[in-house]
Amino acid sequence: MSTTFKTISNDMKSSLKLAWGKALSYFLANLGMVIVVAILALLIALPIASIVLLVLYPFDQATLTALAQWATANPLVVGALIGLILIPIVSLFMVVSGSIYGMSYDLVAKGDTKAEAAFSYLRHKFLTFFATGTMLTIIVLLPPALVWELAAYATNINIGPYVGALLAAFTFVWVYFTAGLTSMVFPAVASGKGVQTAFKESFTLARRYFDRIFGVLSAIVLLLAVTFGPIVVLGLAMPFVTVPISIALIPAIAAAALLAVVSAFLWLLLFLPMVRIAWVKVYQELTGGNIATQSVVDMPIV
Repeated sequence: MSTTFKTISNDMKSSLKLAWGKALSYFLANLGMVIVVAILALLIALPIASIVLLVLYPFDQATLTALAQWATANPLVVGALIGLILIPIVSLFMVVSGSIYGMSYDLVAKGDTKAEAAFSYLRHKFLTFFATGTMLTIIVLLPPALVWELAAYATNINIGPYVGALLAAFTFVWVYFTAGLTSMVFPAVASGKGVQTAFKESFTLARRYFDRIFGVLSAIVLLLAVTFGPIVVLGLAMPFVTVPISIALIPAIAAAALLAVVSAFLWLLLFLPMVRIAWVKVYQELTGGNIATQSVVDMPIV
């Protein structure tokens, strides 16, 4: 199965058209599940926070000073504790992503989907999606975070520009390749596979169809660069801009800021659903799964 630029372009265009046709369903599903998961996170966080406050009682200036001194003396322990807290939190919000993948699976395999489908997946596969999110967090996000923490510890939190650039390059390469290797995990889980089987299948597909999977991933990265690249570049360049800012730069700053705002709405409403649909579509094609005949609404921008 050869992969060309036209193959990747068709993957993105067809997925964008499907996302356009179901934009309202995806918006309602995302909004509703974020609220549900936020409430769950709050219900989990409140007892933990209460226990911490009881342990640290009385929570006064002396306690804060003692905590600050302890954190300064034990930065690696503090980093490990933060990691232990963040992993389940990130995993919890990945449950939302998994449920949207389930919704996208229905759209690709059955030809239609509704916001209610995401809630059905959330209810029936909550623990499976949570375990999947935990594994993805550990594989994709945890190693770069550890490297940054160790670098900060070694440099006494004085990471220079050259070291920072190396760390940023390492983070990008690590996230890019591990994201590609695990890109088929959520589609596999949504199709009914177990967590361990889904990871094995994703690694196998990424190696066997490297050009197709990493081609789609590169298209997603390119879309991110086009939509948010100008504001990022501008932000990196601002420390080197003299004050007062030249009048010629003001239109560029305004245009980059406007593009970033518009892009944020486009990602929430269209591009994030498009990405999930694209991965599910690619997974179904590579594994010989069912792909329903679609009736999509033409987009004026495509």
